[in-house]
Amino acid sequence: MNPISFEVDYEISRNRLTTFFRWIIVIPWAIWVSLYGLAAFVVVFIAWFALLFTGRYPTGMYDFVAGYVRLQARVYAFGALLTDETPSFSANPEPDYSEKVDVAAPQESYHRGKTFFKLVLYLPQAIIGSYGFLPVAYGAATISWFRILFSGKQSITMHEALVVSAAYLNRSNAFLLLLTEAHPRALDVQRFDPPADAPGMP
Repeated sequence: MNPISFEVDYEISRNRLTTFFRWIIVIPWAIWVSLYGLAAFVVVFIAWFALLFTGRYPTGMYDFVAGYVRLQARVYAFGALLTDETPSFSANPEPDYSEKVDVAAPQESYHRGKTFFKLVLYLPQAIIGSYGFLPVAYGAATISWFRILFSGKQSITMHEALVVSAAYLNRSNAFLLLLTEAHPRALDVQRFDPPADAPGMP
C-alpha cells in the first residue's frame, strides 16, 4: 500500500446551489493553497539538500509539506465536487472531514540516488497524470456538475472516477515533494460497496 492513504465518503444527495457556484466558492481556498504551495516548495528545495547529505527528512519540514499535501487534497475534493462539505483552512489532519488523506511518518532513511534524480523518476508520473488522470478528473467533474444540477444526486461512476484520479495525482504530488519513494498505482484506493440506490451513468 502507498504510504499516502486517500479516501472520500460517497454522498448521494448533493446541494445544487453550492454545486452551481462551486468553482467560484472554492477561490479563497485555491488562493490559500497556492500560497502554502509556494512555501512548501521552498521547504522541499531545502529538504532536498538535507536528504542528499543525511538521508533523512527533517521532521519539521516533513510535517509542513505533509500539511500542504493534506490541504491541497481537501481543496481539490471540494472543488472537484467529491464533497459538499466546506474544508477548513487548516493543514492538520481532520479525521471527521469527508475526504481523508493520511500521510505516514517519514521513512527512517531515504535513498540519496533516488532523491538526486527525483525529477527524472517523477517524469513518467507527470505524463500519466497530465495526459491520463487529469483529463479524466476534469471530465468527471464536469459531468458531475451537470448531473447534480439536474438530479441533485452524484453518480457513483463519476465519484469513483474522481477518487481514482485524485488519489493518483495526490500521491504523485507527494512523491515529487520527496515525502515518499513509493510510485503511485492507479487502482490503489479503498474500495467500498455503494448503496443500492446509488445512481450510475445514465
